[in-house]
Amino acid sequence: MRIWFALLVAPVLALADQSVAYALAGWSCAHGHSVVPHVTHAAFLLAVIVSTVLAWSVARTGFVATRTEGPFSTHRHDTMSLCALALGAYSAAVIVAFWIPQWMLSPCSG
Repeated sequence: MRIWFALLVAPVLALADQSVAYALAGWSCAHGHSVVPHVTHAAFLLAVIVSTVLAWSVARTGFVATRTEGPFSTHRHDTMSLCALALGAYSAAVIVAFWIPQWMLSPCSG
């Protein structure tokens, strides 16, 4: 179950982060609160990192089995946990990429 959270929910959280940040842009400009989008990006990033750490705990057993059994792991569970790890890390990188313009631009600059 921990694998599926990172595999399915992490990309959805990255897309939700973009949607919420876009929805908050007008409100942040109107009210002069530039901290609120930063808090939402941080919350989504934290959720994706937690899901990736949960997938890491499962993938770690796959890494140990790969080292002890041979050079390649043919277990489906190990492959899925590595995919979940990669997708969770990619989703975290996407959220950071969405967050960078918030650091450099004002909400009213558009």
